[in-house]
Amino acid sequence: MLHKKALWLCTILFAVTLSLMLPACSKKTSHSSASSGQASPVGTGPKDARHPLKVALLCSGSFTDGGWNEEGRDAMLRLKHRLHLKVSMLEHVSPVRAGNIMRQYIARGYNLVIGHGYEFLDPASQVAPTSKRTHFAIDGADKIQSNVATLNFDLSQPSYQLGVLAAMLSKTGRLGFIGGEAIPSVVACYTGFLAGARSVNPHITVAHAYTSWDQPALSKSQAEAFIQQHIDVIYQNVDAASRGVFEAVAAADRHLPPGGHPVYVFGSNTDQNDNSTCGAYTPASAVIRLDRAYKKLILEIIQGHFRPGVHRENSANGVCITVLNPRLIDKVITPAMQRAVKRAGERLQSGKIVISAG
Repeated sequence: MLHKKALWLCTILFAVTLSLMLPACSKKTSHSSASSGQASPVGTGPKDARHPLKVALLCSGSFTDGGWNEEGRDAMLRLKHRLHLKVSMLEHVSPVRAGNIMRQYIARGYNLVIGHGYEFLDPASQVAPTSKRTHFAIDGADKIQSNVATLNFDLSQPSYQLGVLAAMLSKTGRLGFIGGEAIPSVVACYTGFLAGARSVNPHITVAHAYTSWDQPALSKSQAEAFIQQHIDVIYQNVDAASRGVFEAVAAADRHLPPGGHPVYVFGSNTDQNDNSTCGAYTPASAVIRLDRAYKKLILEIIQGHFRPGVHRENSANGVCITVLNPRLIDKVITPAMQRAVKRAGERLQSGKIVISAG
């Protein structure tokens, strides 16, 4: 009888204790649910995976171009996992179709639509003001538009460093630059390259031509013409057409006479140092770290303070950088060349070197 009474008393005490604990647990659970939708600390993205930020990327070229468009895709894929995003990406989008596609993303409740190229600025300028919840960004542009962030990537400083390296590598004193189109961002690459080369050799020449973004045959012909003119270092910024330049350089270097000096080529936009065609003759690349630029933009939206207008991305904030080919360091790129490239970068960032426009 005593045993039953003790058991009954323990049961009552357990029930009372449990009833006291439940409200506290309920409060903790409620607090956790309320905070799950708030903007998270920098670098972690939205905490509530059920409502991820929706980001779209529109590219006019191929995701496998080995340059600008491929890097855009890869940057977005990296951020998709880091920031827990819902991502939609389209390739081969023409500016004519872009406006309707942007309106579709507005209707689907996307938070950010990125047009990966200057060619998307006009359609975004027309569509963006019609939306309050969907924001827009255009890569490679520098104009102020309502509800549009324009990301102005300044590769002129890395291009200056490539010019320094090119002048030190060249045996003929003749360099070449091939761009896809004479738009401001590409012309800035030529201007920086020329200034850097002439800081080493004031008498060096830099021939320049503009071919195509997506026709390798045109860029290959231009590179071959440069090589016939005894140009021995070529800097290209032609995206998918870079394959043609690489092929021309590889062919020239396969037929070097004994003791002959090779032709070198520089990459652009993405790190093209390990390209399979002529990586052994690609000493460096001027690289845009798109993932860093996109991350800053996305975190602004997550934290509720999207900034329309021009976002200047450059060497100072680590978005536009020079990447030397590690396989060629101390073999082709001598310690003196490495020091010169590093010194140029430091002087550019400190303001001791200023690249004049045009």
